[in-house]
Amino acid sequence: MSPKFLSLDDILFIHSEEINTAGGEPNIRDSEGIKACTESPKTTFDGDYLLDLYGMAVAYVSCFVFRHPFIDGNKRTALASCLTFLYLNGFEVNEEHDEELADLVVDLVTKKIDANFLSDFLRTRSSPIS
Repeated sequence: MSPKFLSLDDILFIHSEEINTAGGEPNIRDSEGIKACTESPKTTFDGDYLLDLYGMAVAYVSCFVFRHPFIDGNKRTALASCLTFLYLNGFEVNEEHDEELADLVVDLVTKKIDANFLSDFLRTRSSPIS
């Protein structure tokens, strides 16, 4: 079964919700960057996806935190997009890991961890939605 990806409208909604909830400047710095982040998990070669579901989820995170397409809320939008993508595809990460996940996003930005580490973290702490 093909993954369900987030649309541009989904991403903009997620960002808006994050800004409304936690505050910050709602404006966009790079609209093409947002579009690129929307497409980044969909990378294929010869018709096959290059990443598994968790790699795709982390592709949202990596793209948003390194491209920084919004004025504010890039890390929050990155994590919310990642978790929403997993949820749309039948998996959830227990809320007890929320703070640790937020810290790992910062660790990704500062290169203390890599995308594979974050992908493995999500894989081992998620479960199918019942």
